[in-house]
Amino acid sequence: MATNSDLHNGSLRQIIVIEHDTQAEADNGLRHLARRGQAVRLVRPYLGEPLPMLDDRIAGVIIKGGPQYVTDLDRFPYLRDEMSFADGVMKRGVPLLGICLGAQMIARHLGALVGFHPQGHVAFGYYPMAATQAGADFIPDGMMTLSGNAQGFECPADAELLATGPLFANQAFRYGTSTVAVQFHPEVTRVILDQ
Repeated sequence: MATNSDLHNGSLRQIIVIEHDTQAEADNGLRHLARRGQAVRLVRPYLGEPLPMLDDRIAGVIIKGGPQYVTDLDRFPYLRDEMSFADGVMKRGVPLLGICLGAQMIARHLGALVGFHPQGHVAFGYYPMAATQAGADFIPDGMMTLSGNAQGFECPADAELLATGPLFANQAFRYGTSTVAVQFHPEVTRVILDQ
């Protein structure tokens, strides 16, 4: 994995990972990137860290989950900045992955409704996913996924719904050729879940 000095002097292409809370250990996504030798730059806007400039050094962006709500932008104004950043990422065609809160921000930015479950349900635990026809090559039908969310999203216009679930219907979508958003948490380790 690259050093911080390599990342900041611009000598390597990097994957930007935007976090929204402190985790007990590196998650499965960060471990996956490290095994592949990817340079990763963690950015924590909730701690006041600025988002990077969009340039050719950014190979991809992951916007992770967190305890914040997209519907509470006045309380978490940095989420607006993140949505603007995601817009620039999508316009440049840079690969973008949104996980839970990150997926909700992408959906909201694309004009879809994001909000609490109409009956007040909260997803916490493992739930089966059902792949749509568009998502059959992306998500194995019946795959069990970890969820931890009180809000969900509508599928944005011009996006392809990839998977549905029993509690929050929309679980994954693809927008264009380089943006994927998932409501569930493929990155969480047992230690993070216990945390």
